Amino acid sequence: MILFVRHGQTYANLEGLIQGQLDSPLTEEGLMQAKTTAEKLKNTKIDIIYTSPLIRASKTSEVINVYHNIPIIQDERLKEQNAGDATGRKYSDATKEETEDFIKNPHKYHAESFKDLYDRNVDFFKTIENTDKNILIVSHSGVWKMLRRYVLGLGIYDDVETIENCEVKVLKE
Repeated sequence: MILFVRHGQTYANLEGLIQGQLDSPLTEEGLMQAKTTAEKLKNTKIDIIYTSPLIRASKTSEVINVYHNIPIIQDERLKEQNAGDATGRKYSDATKEETEDFIKNPHKYHAESFKDLYDRNVDFFKTIENTDKNILIVSHSGVWKMLRRYVLGLGIYDDVETIENCEVKVLKE
């Protein structure tokens, strides 16, 4: 089984900022969310944790690991999409046209495309998908969406359910 947890709330989340690979730390609420998730998962058999090296995900994984004391492996391929020039901007400041242009022409903004993110995330997932171990991935909403699309056999722009801060979802049975 492969479980997925999105990191806890960050200061950038609170401020409505586009985080991308910005290393925003967890808020007190984010730490509490991680502790609550740790409690939920304390009796779940987990053999290994893979995490994004960004502080919001790595800290969340450390908190969850309190009850498991198992290896945590940081993997660069689990980082959130690089948002380039949009990093640190408020979501509310981006017009609909800018958002559409960003999606169509991410390299114009020095950002990573959805295809680049998808390929990077799937490259990681293919290394673990056929394991008999119980795995927990702690990462980001963009990564969740790309991996979910892959598992469901969808296209990179198809709609999939979102994941909230510190929500636990089954990625693969």
